[in-house]
Amino acid sequence: MRYIGIIILLVFCLILLLLIGCTVNTVNSETATEEPQTENSQKWSGLTGFNAWYDHINDYADTWLANGFTEVRGLYNYQDTITVNGSKAAVLEANTKGLKFIWGVSSNQTVITTENWPDFRQAILDAAYWAQDNGVYEFQLGNEEELHIDGTTMTVAQLIINLKSVATEVKQIFTNGNVSYSCWQETIDDWIAAGKGDIDILASNIYMGGEGRYSDDWKTSITNLVNAFGVNGIYLTEFAPSYSSLEDYSTDEAVQAAAVTEMIEYFKASGMIRALFYCWHDYSGGLFGVVKADDTYRLLWNQALVSHQP
Repeated sequence: MRYIGIIILLVFCLILLLLIGCTVNTVNSETATEEPQTENSQKWSGLTGFNAWYDHINDYADTWLANGFTEVRGLYNYQDTITVNGSKAAVLEANTKGLKFIWGVSSNQTVITTENWPDFRQAILDAAYWAQDNGVYEFQLGNEEELHIDGTTMTVAQLIINLKSVATEVKQIFTNGNVSYSCWQETIDDWIAAGKGDIDILASNIYMGGEGRYSDDWKTSITNLVNAFGVNGIYLTEFAPSYSSLEDYSTDEAVQAAAVTEMIEYFKASGMIRALFYCWHDYSGGLFGVVKADDTYRLLWNQALVSHQP
């Protein structure tokens, strides 16, 4: 009977050890997919950062830097004083974190006319002074302002002339770094014809399409930009599969990630050296973010941005 008791005890201990081993080796799959990884051996070096709302700087700067993303971008309507001031505070916060801020003002939601152009011009100049005094890394003259013109008193051709003119003035004010402008994808040919003048970098925002319509036209846009201004004279201030939402492109996150990977591989093949993803976090106006509204990460984070297989 004594031996039987010992055998039973040994069997019980063996079962207990097996149970402990299973528990130790079990991974919470939900946590694994939601936490950002910090190894980025395959990250494209030209993928430098994100467009992000200014109040995300404090929450996510450490994650960006840990994964090799050093730049953040934000431009806001020059008439929206509250938002512009919020973005200024974000610039200062980014500076303390070691992030490089691409900053300026835009006329977004304000129609540009011949009459109000002087107001926008002055806002650009005022912003340039502030940027110079407060450590902005790169100053932007605007973002897709071609979309904001009235089309009659202010045409694309006249806007380009005006922006090139104000760029000359800005370069006398802002000497911390480059002066750039982000043109609308559909006006790249207009800029190529006109030239970028004193603008250091002509950037653009490139998407595969949107609102259910997608094509390879974006590849032609990239090729034309590179051929016209060289890889050091251009970059992408925004890129993503869709300008309407990631879920318009596909509701399958693996398909979204594959599209982002395709874009990155094309950028690399073209010789491009810099691009920022649009955008970091979902917001009320659209589902574009690496991070969803519930603060979990889309698959494109691990499968395309931080690490991707061509």
